[in-house]
Amino acid sequence: MTLGKKQIVRCLQLTAGGAILGGLCWGTYSVVLFMKASPRFEVEKLSVSGLRRVDDNQVLAKAGFEVGTNVFDVNLREIRERVEQIRWVRHALVERVLPDHIIIKVVEREPIGLGRIRGEIYQFDADGVILDPDPTIGTSFPILDGLAADTARNVRKVELYRKVMEDLGETSLSEIRINDNDEVSVVEAGDPLMVSLGTADYRARWIRYLQLRPQIQQQYPQAVRVDLRFKNQVIVRMKDDETGEKLTWEAEKKSL
Repeated sequence: MTLGKKQIVRCLQLTAGGAILGGLCWGTYSVVLFMKASPRFEVEKLSVSGLRRVDDNQVLAKAGFEVGTNVFDVNLREIRERVEQIRWVRHALVERVLPDHIIIKVVEREPIGLGRIRGEIYQFDADGVILDPDPTIGTSFPILDGLAADTARNVRKVELYRKVMEDLGETSLSEIRINDNDEVSVVEAGDPLMVSLGTADYRARWIRYLQLRPQIQQQYPQAVRVDLRFKNQVIVRMKDDETGEKLTWEAEKKSL
């Protein structure tokens, strides 16, 4: 069968296109081979930025590659994941800058409070990650009692901790306790009484306590805990346990 003129032209176009594409692929392959083999693209500089509490040698050790490695052989994702294993590192960004430079940008964790775990004081961040104390950070935070070494279990308690400080004012508190039922108790700086606020209405219950505190202190100087979890009642405990003597104050009557 004889090919028509249009068909011949189409065949020539396809042939030429294939040749061009093949040439481009070969050219790209040759460039890649050159760049992977050329000493010009061996890593000579490694920069780390964003550090305040983490030592740069610790980051370089976690990065885990040697100067002289070809810049295209550096696995940026793996380096990022290794650097983020450092407890004080929240995020890391790793970039390749041609011809011979790797940059690691670190975002460190920011402590938002102090927590007590098995009698030891630690710092923690908004994600509930437990951090070793940083002496450069002030210790004016209320101490959160009830944290666990397991970060996943801390997230809810950290959320409640921040809510309580927002409602009551962090500077007025010395301690915040949160149990596994999300019940909140607080201690004010300069006041030894533990005040139970329950699971909601923290500010309203706290204001209620402040209004009644002078009467409670005057009539029950040996009290150790005041419980405001129940409507129109204030339970005053004389011993810090569930079996201790307790007195119920009818808040509406304001008398015992």
